[in-house]
Amino acid sequence: MRKIEISSLRPGMILSSGIYNSRGEELIMAGKQLTDAYVQQLLKQGVTVAWVDDAAPLGQQVNDVIKWQTRLAAVNQVRNILLDAKDSGRLVIEPQNLYNTVGEFTEQLLARKNLIFNLVDLRSQDDYTFAHSVNVCTLSLMTGITMGYSREDLEVLGVGALLHDLGKVKIPDQILNKPGALSKEEFDIMKKHTIFGYELIHEAGNIGEVQALMALQHHENYDGSGYPVGIQDKKIHEFSQVVAIADRFDAITADRVYRKAFPPHEAFEMCSAAGDYFVKDNISKAFMHNIAAYPAGTLVELNNGMIGMAVDTPKGFSLFPLVRVFYNSEFQPVPKQFNLPLYKKPGLCVLRVLQDSMGYKFKELR
Repeated sequence: MRKIEISSLRPGMILSSGIYNSRGEELIMAGKQLTDAYVQQLLKQGVTVAWVDDAAPLGQQVNDVIKWQTRLAAVNQVRNILLDAKDSGRLVIEPQNLYNTVGEFTEQLLARKNLIFNLVDLRSQDDYTFAHSVNVCTLSLMTGITMGYSREDLEVLGVGALLHDLGKVKIPDQILNKPGALSKEEFDIMKKHTIFGYELIHEAGNIGEVQALMALQHHENYDGSGYPVGIQDKKIHEFSQVVAIADRFDAITADRVYRKAFPPHEAFEMCSAAGDYFVKDNISKAFMHNIAAYPAGTLVELNNGMIGMAVDTPKGFSLFPLVRVFYNSEFQPVPKQFNLPLYKKPGLCVLRVLQDSMGYKFKELR
């Protein structure tokens, strides 16, 4: 069983797990053999990933750091909060419900401390903001755990992460969903979502000031080049910086109306160079510690010419996955597939990422 992007599904693959939309409705049940019609239906619904049992060389399950049921419930919770705020113009919320969600996330992350973030996604274009907030919460909590935060600090961080983009409910849809580049005037309006988020949380009166600051400051940069104020260094709350790098990574690895997603390894490079100009260096390092540059299922060519698939990445070795090798440097199938742990092999590394269409050829030649 392996996770695969919907765009890479092929007729004949067998679903090993049911596929649900972001509202929890089952679209296709487990055990179904995919047809062109099913694939097109999933693409139309905006579903992004599926679990399949297609006899591909990976042949093993990849565990998410958060159970999908928990993640889905959190997406729906954030959706309800943001849509209510959009309709009413104010934040009416029971904080304990958010703290309970963050607590459940924290328990699961602590129980899976050895797992790395493998870019699991349940979002469609229409649900981007809601699922993005949940991903940012997950990534922020993982970073906070790496940095040794207390349970109390993790609660504050997690709730702030879930609400960091709250202010977007006051941004006109024609700007939020514009398929092209924003004009200067439109971008000036977009930047106000940080101020709107701060005001909504502050005015609610039952969420802490730190969470309001996280909404306000998550686009401020350590070197002073961010917005809305352009503050720098220690003037930016540490939690705001944690949310900032989580926000950036998740945003650039998502399909948007105005551009395609960047591959995880490219996003990794962008964020790994962020230390002491985008966020404080120790925060950048703690964040990257939890990210798989080559998520499980990624087809790669190694610098020795071998070709295989990333199947796992140990925490702290983000660029050096365990690779299942099935082609030698002459592009001939190896007599017997084997695992090559790059993190234990000095001098060996991933040279480039291959297209998933090649993975289907590998399946046929296996």
